Amino acid sequence: MKIAMTKALAAPLLVAGVMWATGAWADDKVLKIGVLSALTGPGSEWGLSQDGGAKIVAAEINAKGGLKVGDTTYKIEVISYDDQYKAALGVSGATRLIEQDQVKFIVGPLGSASCLAVKPLYEKNGIIGILGCWTDKALDANTKYVFRGNPTQVEIAGPMVAWLKKNKPSLKTVAEIEPNDETGWASQKLMKEQYEAAGYKFVASELVERNLKDFQPMLTRILADNPDVIELATMPAGNAGLVIRQARELGFKGQFVKTGGPGAPEIVAVAGKEFSEGIITFIAADHSKPYYKNLEAEYAAVLKPPMNSFTVNFYDTVHMMFDAMQAAGTVEDTDKVRLAMEKLTPYQGLQGTIRWGGMKAYGSNHQIEPPFFVGVIKDGEEVAVDRIELQ
Repeated sequence: MKIAMTKALAAPLLVAGVMWATGAWADDKVLKIGVLSALTGPGSEWGLSQDGGAKIVAAEINAKGGLKVGDTTYKIEVISYDDQYKAALGVSGATRLIEQDQVKFIVGPLGSASCLAVKPLYEKNGIIGILGCWTDKALDANTKYVFRGNPTQVEIAGPMVAWLKKNKPSLKTVAEIEPNDETGWASQKLMKEQYEAAGYKFVASELVERNLKDFQPMLTRILADNPDVIELATMPAGNAGLVIRQARELGFKGQFVKTGGPGAPEIVAVAGKEFSEGIITFIAADHSKPYYKNLEAEYAAVLKPPMNSFTVNFYDTVHMMFDAMQAAGTVEDTDKVRLAMEKLTPYQGLQGTIRWGGMKAYGSNHQIEPPFFVGVIKDGEEVAVDRIELQ
């Protein structure tokens, strides 16, 4: 896939906001969509996947002449605000998008605290939101306008633990390290349940601040319990890399598993090639496939590489959002758009069939269910070793 674009247009908007558009347009109308996510700091590798997915799709649509909805063709503009993984900035960014920018469609946030803070604003104002947060509280039986654009641990933890049990049967005990926030609290509870249900013994569980750099005191406590596995779950990739390096330096010889947001390149960069060898990871897409290489090239045209594999999920779900506008015949009536979006299942995504699901887990079928992959870091590269279909 190739796109034609000009340089991004920048404006000093709230919290490092950017208005971004492509192409030269004179007469057609403009459709603004928002991105509200962690674009800097810990977790930004995932937040940028939301921003990148939205901008790539906008570039593709604009390069083809715009989005035709009914008799009107729209140029797509993306307005991006950085919430820095903080709920307060999430609220201020969402308020700016809704009240000042008059946006009806927002990709993000990513952080669970931000998601829970802005979701009432989305629901109250009829804003179609494509969330990326992992908390199970983001979706419920009363959810109308919010969709989740990536799989979470609710979808992936069971299959990942089952894969580990089958392929590494000698491992028996687990310690877990999580961020000390809404994302980590939910993950800590879920991962303990999944590991214990599979017959593992949980020997330690720690919560750490996202800005922590020295993990040695905490690791000394954990290693005293002799875990076979250290589960890093929702730890940002950079923090995970520091944990891995410091644990190896303290003598840990066991298995690292990361059943959480992907980010192997940053893990390897921080932990080092030697210490990263053999880490088992969740990955959202197979990096070796042509579709991924093509998307990486498009990503490099709109944002600075490297691209996180979550970009594939948001690329697909943003496309679904625009397809829903066309099916509904409107960009104004978000009730019609959300109903059209709910009907886009099954849907052909970049790497196969994706579906809306989640009724059993959340009471809402607004959870995307794409295929995902089990990865292993080998010689400094993340390699997909198994594909898992969510049915």
